[in-house]
Amino acid sequence: TGLFQCDAPAVCRCILYDSKSRRHPNLSRKTFQAAMKRVFDYTFKNLSAPVSNSTQEELSRFTDTLFDAYDRLKVVKVNAVALACGFTVLCGGRKSDKLEHVFELHDEDKDSLVSRQDITRFIQSFLVMLMSVSSSFTLIHGGDCSNDSMTLSRAIDAGSEWATSQVFDALQPKNGTICFDDFADW
Repeated sequence: TGLFQCDAPAVCRCILYDSKSRRHPNLSRKTFQAAMKRVFDYTFKNLSAPVSNSTQEELSRFTDTLFDAYDRLKVVKVNAVALACGFTVLCGGRKSDKLEHVFELHDEDKDSLVSRQDITRFIQSFLVMLMSVSSSFTLIHGGDCSNDSMTLSRAIDAGSEWATSQVFDALQPKNGTICFDDFADW
């Protein structure tokens, strides 16, 4: 797709384009599809050869699956910020730069601090994307498991809660929020 060659903030702008004016931006299936078209129009222009029809069809199936994965509450809407954050995993650039960008996306009041809930959502967005691109999720707690949406959702929730608790237990912020520098140092 060429995503690995693309700047994460630019891809995020493609996703967030229709939701700039809303505080909690949700994308309907239609606006999600428009966002995916913008993302892939942007990424395809950097490729040396045109994308084949079969690849475009496979990508269409993947984005349909991706919408369902990010529609965790099954309300036929996805959070644009979560989707944008998840896409950064697939983009080029330094991990620290992408992490800082995602941190900024979650800092709604622009005070350079994010809450425990923000960190949990931020980790969930990464895990949803990683689980969506992985076809090898078959074990949990060392035993076989199904890869149905409920099992994946439970794994994502458990993983993000565990990771968030590791951050907050280690940093022990006094006001319940952390800044990017503390998070990066951790």
